[in-house]
Amino acid sequence: MPSHVAARRLEILAAAQADPQAFLRLDPARLRFSLGTSLADVSVPVQLHPDARAIVGGAAAQLALLLATHHRRLLPADEVDRLLLREECAHLPPASPTLEPGHGGPDLRAAARLASAAHPALPGGLVAAWLGKGGKGRSLVALWIELLRRALEEMDGARGEETPVIVAAGLAAGMAAAEAEVREVLPAGPLSRHLQTAAMTGLWISGRTGLDRAFRAAGRAESDPLRLRTEALLSPALLLPGRGAAGAGGSAIYGCELTAGVPGLDELVARAAGRGPHPALAAELGTLLGADGALAGRAELAVALGHLRAGIAAAVLRAEGLGQVDRVAPLRELLATPGLLAAGVADEGPRQALARQLAAAAPAGEAGTLLERALRALRDWRPREPAAVFGLSRTAARSEYAEALAGHAADLALERLAAPCRRALSFRTGREAEGGADAEWEAGRLYRLSAGPGPILRAAEVRPVAHLFADVKDFTRRTSLLGQAAMADFLRREFYLPILAAAKEHFAGMSHLADRGGVQVNNLLGDAISFSGRIEGMVQLAQGIRRAFEAYAARLRREVNAEVVRHQLAGIDRQHAAAVAATAAARADALAAAEREPP
Repeated sequence: MPSHVAARRLEILAAAQADPQAFLRLDPARLRFSLGTSLADVSVPVQLHPDARAIVGGAAAQLALLLATHHRRLLPADEVDRLLLREECAHLPPASPTLEPGHGGPDLRAAARLASAAHPALPGGLVAAWLGKGGKGRSLVALWIELLRRALEEMDGARGEETPVIVAAGLAAGMAAAEAEVREVLPAGPLSRHLQTAAMTGLWISGRTGLDRAFRAAGRAESDPLRLRTEALLSPALLLPGRGAAGAGGSAIYGCELTAGVPGLDELVARAAGRGPHPALAAELGTLLGADGALAGRAELAVALGHLRAGIAAAVLRAEGLGQVDRVAPLRELLATPGLLAAGVADEGPRQALARQLAAAAPAGEAGTLLERALRALRDWRPREPAAVFGLSRTAARSEYAEALAGHAADLALERLAAPCRRALSFRTGREAEGGADAEWEAGRLYRLSAGPGPILRAAEVRPVAHLFADVKDFTRRTSLLGQAAMADFLRREFYLPILAAAKEHFAGMSHLADRGGVQVNNLLGDAISFSGRIEGMVQLAQGIRRAFEAYAARLRREVNAEVVRHQLAGIDRQHAAAVAATAAARADALAAAEREPP
């Protein structure tokens, strides 16, 4: 009964334990673009594009609606009516109630069977509809495949950057955030946690399916170090509600429901995520279980219930394959109803009632033989040693539970190792820069996770910078001739203002600043000005300055020609003659007045 999911998560943790600190570290020296100046403050700007967010959120909401409508008997009638009024219900793909997927390729069928084993609320027919044509889960799988394909292609030309790791961390964060869409769809109530866990389990399976397809198409084996690191970031522990409370919500993703709490699990996880020596998780968890009788009893019961559920599910699957779909409908309801099997084996009376219920729904043929084994287990049930009816000793049952719990502990340890990598991603909304996220992506400063065409990170264009310097010829000599006040007025009116007006025509930056970025004023000296910017901008500015000075020279030529000079000199002569005549007349009047006075 142990799940291959638990075994795979333990395999990934074993690879990480060789060098825990470096396993998921984003090295700034290998990143194509990052912010920050050291490993401690490295920041990778990432945008989950609106089209990608719509795919993730739409897939989550559709799966939640499928679960709510499929399990409507578990929900209040008024809540079901509210859901049926949603527009999305009219576009739900038709889902079969069977455990068997019924159609699809090998990847879809494998995903659907994993889902039905991982959570009782996820029958294969429902998951196949969601992942098949018309289902939004199909788009989510395609998003994972396409982005990882691009990432694998781009990393070939990068300087050692593992782009799939960035993609997996970004998409996994987007799927974790989609829990809000799931909660918004599902009605609040005692079973909401059960269906939320089922929906998030389905999201994880879709991501895992896409990741597996992308790496398989690239020829990367399961033992490939890059694949192990990428898978580490797509963790069930990140997506399941409660973030680590794997026993809540009915999840059996690691092999059985982990309903027995284990003291000391946090300390064991911390050791597994730290530097060696590393604990053998399954062995140490088995020791912890054996040291507590009550804890061991709960663990053995969980394993026994897992085997009982697996036996009934095997009979249902076989009956559906033989065409007895309606015959085993009560058995499917029994498996999907949370807590029903556990309540049925709790005491002698409920066990007899459960046995009668199974016998009444027993299919014919080989499927009936499979169900008879489950009935025999119910009749021989031993409350103090429940796993014995499946041929397991108490030690073996605790060992199975410890293996499942070890898979969960491995994920918790991997999440500790992944925390710095997840914190290093700086998710952008587009409001951080004047031009928005598109301008940042076009400039090569943003990793964009989008379903649309284009690279994840564009190659930054290196544009040469030009410098322009303009000054006044013979400034010192002309200042001594004209005077400082006249020269200052000339510089303001005929030098600085025309040049700055021409420079403003080439701005290209922030709209709330006077200097908008296309042309930068480096310095304003007493008789000169210096600019820098793009080459084409500097050439155009130089041409504009030359035109302004040529216009000033033409104006001077118009105002200072020979005729104008003659008129100005004649005017000066007239003013001078008038002043001399006035002075002479005044002198004559003074002399005459002096002669008239008596001696």
